[in-house]
Amino acid sequence: MKNMNIVYPPLVEQAYQMMKQLNKNVSKQEIYKKLIEINMIDQQGNPTKWALDNGLVSEANTIEEARNKLNQINPQEIKDQADADIDNVFSRMPRDAFKYLNEHDGYAINCRELKKAILSALKDGSLSPIGRKHWLEVLADINSQED
Repeated sequence: MKNMNIVYPPLVEQAYQMMKQLNKNVSKQEIYKKLIEINMIDQQGNPTKWALDNGLVSEANTIEEARNKLNQINPQEIKDQADADIDNVFSRMPRDAFKYLNEHDGYAINCRELKKAILSALKDGSLSPIGRKHWLEVLADINSQED
């Protein structure tokens, strides 16, 4: 059988070169999988919308620029923004939309009220880009369960 050379996408090649410069022993396949896992690229090796929207990848920038931007992201700020997005949505719901079931099951949330609150927050643009993505996923889950 003939040896096949796999051609990896440019972002994978750039990341691989950067890792070699850092004397890291990692394969291109591992880099490819990791870039997909962290939502930097899709299965075809193209930058994801999230990576583009957050300025981690652009037509002109290098993997080093993306790494610098990633290093500037403060995990506490992300957590604080996620908490703010949750508060934003939940504050739009009436108090009776949250029902305490029992010690084992905790609380239940009225899906109809949650859906209205999510739509309201999405409509007025008050959610962060990441929060918007997450709440759209929650909304899709609610809609799929209604069908």
